[in-house]
Amino acid sequence: MSIENQDSPAPGVAKRPQVRWLILGAAIAFAIAAWTALGVGYFVQPSTVVWIALITAAAISLEVLFWVGAGVLGWSIFAKRRAALERWRQRLFGKRGESRQSEVR
Repeated sequence: MSIENQDSPAPGVAKRPQVRWLILGAAIAFAIAAWTALGVGYFVQPSTVVWIALITAAAISLEVLFWVGAGVLGWSIFAKRRAALERWRQRLFGKRGESRQSEVR
């Protein structure tokens, strides 16, 4: 008797990607398109209004990508980043309170 995983697709059937990865892919595509348009606009030298619109779209696309990525990858990615930066800070500058303790003695 064998128990099969109900979530696995039948042999020969492609597994459907999860919606959150599709949303992340759309955010990445939007950011790439916006920054490509900004790069093209830099060389074409559009009017000031169009240039401001391109810059705004590129900036917003990165902000959207950042928050969508945080939602898809989870907030734990920020905790891991913070822990890594804290280890670097301790390695470079020492632990907090060490210099104060040495001054008191």
